[in-house]
Amino acid sequence: MMNNEEEPSSDTYANWFALYTLGKYSEDMLSLKINSFEFGKFLNASQQTASRRINDLEELGWIERTIEGKTQHIVITEKGINILFKTYENLKDILEKILIIGKVKAGMGEGGYYVAIKGYFDQFKNKLGFEPYKGTLNLKLNDTDLKILNELIKKINPIIIDGFEDQNRQYGPVFCYDIYVSPLDQRDKKIKAAILHIQRTHHKKNIIEILAHDYLRDFFSLKDGDKLMIKLNRIKAN
Repeated sequence: MMNNEEEPSSDTYANWFALYTLGKYSEDMLSLKINSFEFGKFLNASQQTASRRINDLEELGWIERTIEGKTQHIVITEKGINILFKTYENLKDILEKILIIGKVKAGMGEGGYYVAIKGYFDQFKNKLGFEPYKGTLNLKLNDTDLKILNELIKKINPIIIDGFEDQNRQYGPVFCYDIYVSPLDQRDKKIKAAILHIQRTHHKKNIIEILAHDYLRDFFSLKDGDKLMIKLNRIKAN
């Protein structure tokens, strides 16, 4: 892993972007054959600028190159790979800090029905750390926020509410994820809650259900269309 002085700074951003561009268009072994004119097109820059960037990358030790006629065979070095990897780690950390936004949406009472079932309710109370309100708040996420949420959830150990069977039917397990929610315009007013992933649901994929101790519509004075921020209380998955 590289040390701090090797991290891209504002002064070397153009060179970092050139390295990123080479990596984007390179082959599996992070190498490619290209001339400065073609590279300039990738960078949306002049041939002279592209040539200067290649020279800078070579001087930095981020690439090695050999001249083959009018074409250059460029290979990203281990040092260059470390630069890309460190940037990936930094961007990943930033993305994981992004707060997911959902819009309040009227529901059909389906979540409340499941929460109120004793076999579920007792487990919610014991495993989530709060006695839940017998109803859920529906939030609609846009495609981007939903994608981010799904990626983050993959890295979290869910709280599993076990399935059970009564005299009427079988009930499947419910996966819960610890979160905090707060209004977009009152970020300091937050409350512990949980996302419920119920197997049997008629909701569309971009609707999530939030369970909390309080009736969230009253607690935050919410109406349909209001925005809530979701912050996952992350626990690393094994």
